[in-house]
Amino acid sequence: MQFFVRSAVWWLVAVYALGLASPVAAQTVPGSDGWTAGPGAAGDNTYNGFIDMPAAGASIPAGATFHVSGWLVDTTAEGWSGIDNVQVLYGATVLGHATVGISRPDVAAATGNPYFANSGFDAAVSSGALPAGPVTLTVAAHTPGKGTWQKQVGFNVAGGGSVITSGNTGLVLKIIFPTSTDEIVANDNGIIRGIAYDTRTRAELGVGVDRVDLYLDGPAGQAGSQNLGQATQDGNTWSLAWEPTTYDHVKHHVMWVYAHSSVTGESLLVQEEITLD
Repeated sequence: MQFFVRSAVWWLVAVYALGLASPVAAQTVPGSDGWTAGPGAAGDNTYNGFIDMPAAGASIPAGATFHVSGWLVDTTAEGWSGIDNVQVLYGATVLGHATVGISRPDVAAATGNPYFANSGFDAAVSSGALPAGPVTLTVAAHTPGKGTWQKQVGFNVAGGGSVITSGNTGLVLKIIFPTSTDEIVANDNGIIRGIAYDTRTRAELGVGVDRVDLYLDGPAGQAGSQNLGQATQDGNTWSLAWEPTTYDHVKHHVMWVYAHSSVTGESLLVQEEITLD
C-alpha cells in the first residue's frame, strides 16, 4: 500500500514539474465561469473556461508583446472542445486571433472528458495598441452552433505608454474636422480627419505615429465610451469615416482622440466638443 501511495505522489510531482498540470485544473464543470452571451449567441450558457494570462490586475510594460491565453469548452460538445475561433478585442477593435485547439491535458483530467484535451487558446498581442493605465480586454469565443460567448480580463499598461494631454512632448495631434464651430448634420455621413506625427521620429519609423484611435463620450475603456474605431493614416494625416445617424441628434458630445507614438510608446490625447444638429 505504501508503495502505491508513494508512486502516486511522485507521479503528481512529475506531472507538475513537466508543466502538464496547472492550477486552472481546479476550475470545475459545469458552470459558465463568467462567460456571457456575445454577438449571435443562442441557447443555454454551457461554457466553462479560464483566462490564464494576463492575470487579472497584472501590470504589462507599454510596447511589450504579451499573451492572452487560457482554455474554454462547451460542456455539451461531443468529440471536441466545441470552440472553433477566439478573438481578443479592445472595445470593438480586434487585436488578434488566437490559436485554438492547443493541448491541455489538465483540462481533460479535471473535467473527466478526454475530448477536452485540446481546449487551449493563445494569442500574442502588443500593448503598443493600448493606452496607458487600466485596460479591459474581451476574449470572444465562437462556436459553430451557438454564436459567440465572451469573458473580460482587466490589467494595467504601465511605463512609457502613458497618456499625456499637454503639448510638452514631441507628439503632434490635431483634429481638423469636426470642431466645436462646425455644423454637423446628423442625417449625413462624414469623415473625421486630422494630423498626427512625432517630431522625434527616425527614418525607419515614418511619421512616428503608428495608431490613431477615436472614442465618443468618454475615454478608452470607460463604461459608456463609444469606440469609433482606428483611423486610416496617410503620411501625417489621418481620417475615419463615421455615421452621425448612429448617435443622438441635437446632443452635445465629446470626442476623444489618441495618437500613439512608435518612437516612445506614449500616447497623446486630444478632446473636441461637438454637437449634432
